[in-house]
Amino acid sequence: MRIGRSLAILAAIFVLSAASDLPPVRVVFPRVPPVPTDGWPQPEVAEPFARELIEDLPPIVFDTAANTNPELVPAVLRNLGTALLSHDAQLQMAVKHYATVVVREHAARIPRDFSADDLHMLVALQVLDPLRYGEDEEFRRAVDTILPASLSPTLPEKLRRADVNELNRVAPINFDTAEALAVSAGLVRPSGSRFVAHSNATINVAGNEPIEASIYSINSRFVKPDDAKRFLTAVRAAAPQRGIVVIGDEEIQSALWKDLAALHIDFIDNLNRPLTPWPRDPFSIARASAGSLVFINRPNQQRNREEDASMVRALMNSLPSALDDRWKPRWTTGATSFHNGQILLTPKAVWISIHSVEFRALELLGIDHVPVERFGSPEGIAQYIAAVQRAANELSKLYNRPVRFVHELPHTPQQIEILSGGAGFDLDSIVTLLPHADGSIDALVGNVSLGAKLAASANQWQELKKTYSLAANARDAVLSFQSDASSIGLQRFLDRCATDLAAQGLKVRRLPLLMVPTSLLVDEDRPETPYFLVSWNNVVLERNRAEGFASGLPAVDSAARSTFKSAGYELTLFPPLPRSVVLNGGYRCASNEVRVAPSGGRGRLSSP
Repeated sequence: MRIGRSLAILAAIFVLSAASDLPPVRVVFPRVPPVPTDGWPQPEVAEPFARELIEDLPPIVFDTAANTNPELVPAVLRNLGTALLSHDAQLQMAVKHYATVVVREHAARIPRDFSADDLHMLVALQVLDPLRYGEDEEFRRAVDTILPASLSPTLPEKLRRADVNELNRVAPINFDTAEALAVSAGLVRPSGSRFVAHSNATINVAGNEPIEASIYSINSRFVKPDDAKRFLTAVRAAAPQRGIVVIGDEEIQSALWKDLAALHIDFIDNLNRPLTPWPRDPFSIARASAGSLVFINRPNQQRNREEDASMVRALMNSLPSALDDRWKPRWTTGATSFHNGQILLTPKAVWISIHSVEFRALELLGIDHVPVERFGSPEGIAQYIAAVQRAANELSKLYNRPVRFVHELPHTPQQIEILSGGAGFDLDSIVTLLPHADGSIDALVGNVSLGAKLAASANQWQELKKTYSLAANARDAVLSFQSDASSIGLQRFLDRCATDLAAQGLKVRRLPLLMVPTSLLVDEDRPETPYFLVSWNNVVLERNRAEGFASGLPAVDSAARSTFKSAGYELTLFPPLPRSVVLNGGYRCASNEVRVAPSGGRGRLSSP
């Protein structure tokens, strides 16, 4: 909960932006009970006050009383907040109606050139008690029942949009409530109107068909406007005809509005929802039999990324009419858990690792952690692998093709130990599969040792340090870190994958890979993980080309291009979104694609 921000809103109540058009009439509140220093006002005190307030002070004159007695406003609202939870159903309904009308009357008086204080006061009135809204779940649920009706669609759009943005920014408002408020305020269409319940959607793309549109999530929490501008300009230059859709917040939109128009970018205002910059993981895109698009939400939410479950809904809320008409989009929830960063698609198979289905395997076993304590016996290993295979079979149905593993499944503790080195890494950051027209596949497998060797001979470390804001001693520290236990473990995992992929008939080539300790980051806002990857694997494929982020080491970029070229693919590298990479997301993570329908069929969407 953003308690500090809630307290800031509460303080703003004392800074009433006195409306100059209020009549100079002294109107006072009924005697206001004091607020306790600890906890919330008690019902036996707050409820009689609420009854008297509702009877004696019509909502239309609330602002006048607040202007006359600004020091009492916090106590008035906090006592109303307690009355909102009354066990007296009649009083509770009266408080809800009164609070709603007070907000509407206040909003109607806010000037068109409103200030930040005007906005803060409006938000405070909407949630009644900002501090309690952030801390008391029962109170928050009660407020959420009246929030959607608090904004009239007749208000200036600038105010309506600013209010919803501010609520999403400073209050722990859930998506359903925020969407309902935005819908009632006339800002967005309801995502529920596009939902397909109980569907069975399958994904029928190979992963390298022509890209009709790239979808990016670019928020100021993670991306600086200058970085976003450089990145989007490079994407447009590389793909002049491609659609580009950006889901972003008001700060990015405000900073880049001229560039968005010049680059012909469709912008989706996410109303300041805290979406991450990684649209790859939360959803997949399929085509229904009629050619319309079906966005398939993953049913399992990622820890600390729960809000991403609403990314598709934000897209449905505000998709531009031209795209809406062309795509005729719907959305649904997948029949099984998936994580697209852990999945590599080829025309005839979906490739995964043992870690790709960890969430579902644990779910099937009814446990909350990988049972390493059981891996000392063949029976314990076999039980876990059976759950892994069952989860893989479910993925096979979702992706409409067989599942294959990039390594042999383990049967011994030694094999388990080797594979454990790949835990915690997205598969698409360390392995790339390049399909060819003749059915063959080149596997580009990351190589920490190769990354260290190439980086050691590179002379352009200043660019890497500038890109990621690394300390002056970055070169020596990064090269030393390649001998860390985590680096050694990842190298062993990758060597195993390279050997096993070759045994399955794939032509294996190695790509450089670097692990950078986050202790080198000059910025104090360091991620929880002790390292991040600089990877040349995390790419998006289109026909015989690949797109990725430049690394900040031009010489190593050149070596990676040569490896792709030897496999028949051209590698295009864009200016990176540094914070995305530092938080262990590469270019493929930072994008999702609408692809041209593959020959031989379209994705299916059916209902039982």
